[in-house]
Amino acid sequence: MAPEPRTIRIFIERHLADLRESVPSALAAAVVSDDACLTPDAGTTDSLSPQTAQLRSLVAAARTTATALGLDKARCLILDGTAGVLIVRPILTAKPRLIVLLLADPRDVTRALNGMHRLAAEVEARLTPNATASAPALAA
Repeated sequence: MAPEPRTIRIFIERHLADLRESVPSALAAAVVSDDACLTPDAGTTDSLSPQTAQLRSLVAAARTTATALGLDKARCLILDGTAGVLIVRPILTAKPRLIVLLLADPRDVTRALNGMHRLAAEVEARLTPNATASAPALAA
C-alpha cells in the first residue's frame, strides 16, 4: 500500500505528540497501518518498527480469543510487563490502524487509555466519510 497522504500523517503526528505529552511515563507512541508503516510522534524514533509483525500477530490472537470467549470485539490490548506496559487500541477507519503506546509506569494506564480513546475518536471522525461538518473527511 502507498504511504499515508501528508495531511493525514501530520494530523496523526500532532495527536500522537499530544498523547505522549499527556502521559508522563510514555516511552513511545505510534500508529501502525495495514502497510506496516509507523507514524511515530515527533520525539520518537521508529523503535517499534521491527516489532510490527509481532504486534499484528498479538492483536490477531487477542481478537480471536475475545471472540472465542464471547467478548465480542476487542477494544484494547494491554500487556503488562515487569519493565513497562504495552497498550494497543484499534482505530476503526476504512484503512485499519492501531494506536501503540509503550509506558514505563503502569500507574499511567488509565490516563493512557483515556488519551488513546480520544485519539481514536478524533482520527475516526476525521477519516470517516459520514463525519460531522466540523471534522471533514480527507481523501485517502
